Amino acid sequence: MKSKWGSRIPELDGIRAIAIWMVLLVHFLVFQSHGHPSLPFLPHPVLVILGHGWLGVDLFFLLSGFLITGILLDTKERPFYFKNFYIRRFLRIMPLYFAVVMVWSLAYRGYGRYFLLSSVFGANLAPLLHIRAPHGPDVLWSLAVEEHFYLLWPAIVYFLDRRKVLILCASLFVGCPILRGIFAAHGMNPQVIYVLSWFRLDGLAAGAALAIWVRSAFFTRRGAHILAGILLGSLCVISVAGAPFALFANASPLAVALRYTQAYLFFGTFFILTLTYLDTKWTAALRSPFLQLSGALSYCLYLVHFSVADLFQFLYTHQQAFQLSETAVVLVRGTFMIIVTFAIAMLSRKYFEEPFLALKDRFTSQRLPEKPTVLALPEQERISA
Repeated sequence: MKSKWGSRIPELDGIRAIAIWMVLLVHFLVFQSHGHPSLPFLPHPVLVILGHGWLGVDLFFLLSGFLITGILLDTKERPFYFKNFYIRRFLRIMPLYFAVVMVWSLAYRGYGRYFLLSSVFGANLAPLLHIRAPHGPDVLWSLAVEEHFYLLWPAIVYFLDRRKVLILCASLFVGCPILRGIFAAHGMNPQVIYVLSWFRLDGLAAGAALAIWVRSAFFTRRGAHILAGILLGSLCVISVAGAPFALFANASPLAVALRYTQAYLFFGTFFILTLTYLDTKWTAALRSPFLQLSGALSYCLYLVHFSVADLFQFLYTHQQAFQLSETAVVLVRGTFMIIVTFAIAMLSRKYFEEPFLALKDRFTSQRLPEKPTVLALPEQERISA
């Protein structure tokens, strides 16, 4: 990840790696949608934690809101604001996206309507249109949410000042849970609510608000500790106060409304402290080579991992040579998924994605800012490693 003046922030790649590993591990354990983990030798608390890996998508949303809003704020006064942003997003996302969709359309027969919808970034609208989604490619719903954000957010940042953008972020963070709760209480399927963009903008808005915060005078060590304390305290209040009202019941209206909010408060606390302690021993784990590699490959890993698991399931189901126990199938399938997915992602990065990424530099304004103002604590606030 790059800041305004071109330096790399490896800790953000580390956070991206955590998000993708949350998703990979939950799909290591749980293959069928809404299935149950089948590794009895693991302690129940571990299974519960790993079983919530689907929240890694929400960590992706928070990170995307932060990074995209930061880019837009930093380039708002530069020439070709819209052109540069959209072309750079196109080069990063579209080549691999459409290549994968084309392969899927050949491998998953009978889902032409879904892939046609996905070609215009409408995969998350499939439930509303009563279009069946294939098991592996249904991960495209989250890409659709982000693309809808990319479509609208540049104009919002461009035409509104930071204060108004921050008010909008706060309104979305409060309004989306209310909207989710209302529709859940009126009988809408929680799985439909889960994928529709207008119910999921609060995570992106939270990341956008943090991007504004780190570019303000309030981004100090003391300010970070106060803000992190407020978020963590809010998480505790919501969790304790909501527990008697079915907050932790999977499909209750209150759970549908606030489960993602709980995740954003937790992730936001972690995010704030990470930004405050960049380049110190406290964030050294996020800079580890393994997490850096996982973060760099995360886009392709996310796109293809579930389909690789589908491939294993197909091959295993149609072979007659041997049969494995349920636990062995989970372990072998998960190992196959991770190894093959990483191999595909590394090959894709080197031979397919990088040539397109190299073109992004042609669409970067040459005018440099007068002074760096982003992601840099005042000298007296910095914490030595």
